[in-house]
Amino acid sequence: MRRRLWLAVMMLVAGASLLVAASFASASAGSSHAFKKGGIWRYGVTGASTQVDPQLAYVTTAWWLEYATAAKLYNYPDLQGPAGSKLIPEVASKFTVSNNGRRYTFFLRPGFKFSDGAKVTAANFKRAIDRTANKALASPGAPFIVDPNGTNIVGAKKVNDGLASSASGVIAKGNKLTINLTKPDGTFMAKITMPFFQATSLKLPLTKEVVNVSKTSLPSAGPYYMTRNDPDKLTQIRQNPNYKKGPGRTRPRNLAGLDVQWNLNEQTLFNQTKANQIDEDPVMPAAEVQGIFNQYGLNKGRFWSKPINCTGYLPFNTSRALFKGNLGLRQAINYVIDRKSYAAQVGPFAGGPWTHIFNPGVPGWKNVSIYKQNVSKAKTLAKGKFRSGKITVGFRSSGTINPAQAQIVKRDLQRLGFNQNNITMKGFSGADLYDAMGHKNTDLDMGVSMGWCSDYPDPYDWINILLYGKSIQAENNVNYSYFNDPKWNKKMEQAARLVGPNRLKVYGQMDLDIMNQAAPMAIERTYNNRYLFSSRVNPKSLVYQGIYQDFSIPAMALK
Repeated sequence: MRRRLWLAVMMLVAGASLLVAASFASASAGSSHAFKKGGIWRYGVTGASTQVDPQLAYVTTAWWLEYATAAKLYNYPDLQGPAGSKLIPEVASKFTVSNNGRRYTFFLRPGFKFSDGAKVTAANFKRAIDRTANKALASPGAPFIVDPNGTNIVGAKKVNDGLASSASGVIAKGNKLTINLTKPDGTFMAKITMPFFQATSLKLPLTKEVVNVSKTSLPSAGPYYMTRNDPDKLTQIRQNPNYKKGPGRTRPRNLAGLDVQWNLNEQTLFNQTKANQIDEDPVMPAAEVQGIFNQYGLNKGRFWSKPINCTGYLPFNTSRALFKGNLGLRQAINYVIDRKSYAAQVGPFAGGPWTHIFNPGVPGWKNVSIYKQNVSKAKTLAKGKFRSGKITVGFRSSGTINPAQAQIVKRDLQRLGFNQNNITMKGFSGADLYDAMGHKNTDLDMGVSMGWCSDYPDPYDWINILLYGKSIQAENNVNYSYFNDPKWNKKMEQAARLVGPNRLKVYGQMDLDIMNQAAPMAIERTYNNRYLFSSRVNPKSLVYQGIYQDFSIPAMALK
């Protein structure tokens, strides 16, 4: 699913200075337990590889890797629970806020170096912002810094429009970085911690994606760096030789490195992990889960399940003829889909059925069910709304779970009234479905097995990011519904200006209203992450980092 992060809810309505006022305590991370040093962690994935360019990568596995390779102005320690959600200074030693909340000045520590030996300076963070904002690169991070209703860096909008080569509101002088905003924004510090804005080597071109990686082509300044990326085959990270203990550089580093093998068979991956040939399987076959639980128990040694702040859904492409201006058909699909069967394909300990956008991890969520399955009502709503009668559905073809969910959706579409010969199912490996749906000219009417997770603890990150029509661009869209309704755009703009409890109340109601009155998608499920580990893994080293909703790579250790 698309990568989204959950920051501590306390950060929601506080000002930026309050967000980190209590975070200047020691940034030491990890455990006092003495773990084995060295060894290569072997990780398996059933689908296609992800993008690795720091300003383009935007799925869960990619950000999990980047949490190990990136050095940021402020970051989160490799700790679990509340301790891991405290924003602490990393490359920056401190920051100040001036000009009525519109100017942030960061003072960088000396001593950080990229894996190629280059020193980290303010220019490297300016490079990150310039690449993110550059229209030619089409970074999915651009909406986070060129948003007139949220974080809007002075001049970044010009870059996004192709009128300038750099963000004029970002000034880099040695170890001092100044970022000017068009207006105060309390979520700025949360957003600037995203991997898009990590220290970025000046070797990376402003307008060209880095794809194939060698030991020198993608330097990074965190504990690890990427030494190899063969798309759809193998991605490797190894220890950054220039990451030396010092101020801000306190993260653990037990493993010598980690290898990600892509496009593995789901059952083969499971068998190899159980046989200790691979160290981690994050996508176990649903049929195997109960047996693994019976054998190993839960969250004790080899089998783990952890909740994540994500929602699974089927986006309806409202820019195409089938769903455009066709509220009745969109509502009908919401009533006909069998959410219980859909969620059950994943097996136990993986989440459950859901009906609206905000899951229980989203501030302002309401515990209601708005679309209970009603086939008769669905058929009534859909009558006369099938138009050409043809629908193209994109689904994730990797593994066994995603195709099974796609077949359930196809069955439900037939139950609604679509002729099976008019339903075109198009398979995409792994995260490739997101790329296909993210192109404005896609031929897909709907997507299956897609999900969304939170970037920061504000409902804006769900409603406005997923559904605000004015943010639609040529590619790398995250508004997969291509929903662009003036009435709802205005409501989102108004909600974005609210603060405090009323903000959560308004957004919580908008979640329900937009699903009832506009239905730009069909919500399917909530999520838990499940993992099977090899017996080589030291379970005491497993630190579930709540911000990145995965186990911390730097903290991991083998026996």
